Amino acid sequence: MKLATITVAGKDKPGIIAKSTTCLFEHGINIVSLDEKVVAGIFSMTLNADISKVKNLTQLEKALRKVGSELDLEIGLQKHDTKFHKHLALFVTKEPHCLEEIVKQCKTGKIRAKPVVVIGNNAELKPLAQKLGIPFHLTDSENKPERETKMIALLKRYNADFIALARYMQILSPEFVARYEGRIINIHPSLLPAFPGARPYSQALEAGVEIVGVTAHFVTTDLDRGPVICQDAFRINKKDALEKIRNKGQKQEAKMLAKACELFSKDKLYLHWGKVYFR
Repeated sequence: MKLATITVAGKDKPGIIAKSTTCLFEHGINIVSLDEKVVAGIFSMTLNADISKVKNLTQLEKALRKVGSELDLEIGLQKHDTKFHKHLALFVTKEPHCLEEIVKQCKTGKIRAKPVVVIGNNAELKPLAQKLGIPFHLTDSENKPERETKMIALLKRYNADFIALARYMQILSPEFVARYEGRIINIHPSLLPAFPGARPYSQALEAGVEIVGVTAHFVTTDLDRGPVICQDAFRINKKDALEKIRNKGQKQEAKMLAKACELFSKDKLYLHWGKVYFR
């Protein structure tokens, strides 16, 4: 079996599933699994399909683009090919540690992906992105729909296959998340579900816990409650200063986000009906 993941996203309307699956049937594709939902008027569907009988993949991709054009949808196809390097978009704010670690592991080949764009809501990391040889784009509009429209255009322009929130300190809208469900990976500085939201290290210190950690997870419309990909933890001394705990945590953040990106880039995991499965 030769697998590929096909994603469909756009404004909800009649006929999306019928036309998409008919197109696949006509090209001899067997659908292995299908996950679809509508959030805030945005339809999203992820299909795992057997493409082993497809004689001309280029024709299939052309046919899917035609369906997408007819229905004003975004349709993408990702081959589960270990030799294929996915295109990775990195969202950042001010902290550099996750960006640096992920790019380093992409260059060594541990993460089988090519960082194609850095998108920031703050210009502070622009010099670092330029030093790393990655295009940087600032999207700092206070108008969220306007900001996210620009972000979506950039993701299309750079043909991004998945997104890593490398300490991106903005909440994404349900409409944005729906478009890229199962393809946005975030790192949160706590062992979720404990201490979601802002100030997790401070919350941990105030609660007097002895073990804190970080969680890499898929992003959903529920803040910091998406399906867990991987976690790591470390012990703290209750006399430790907050800054010492944060420094330890940042090393774990970079490590776990990179690990989640590695797993995704090598097609070793996927999201289906709100749960992470490992291949």
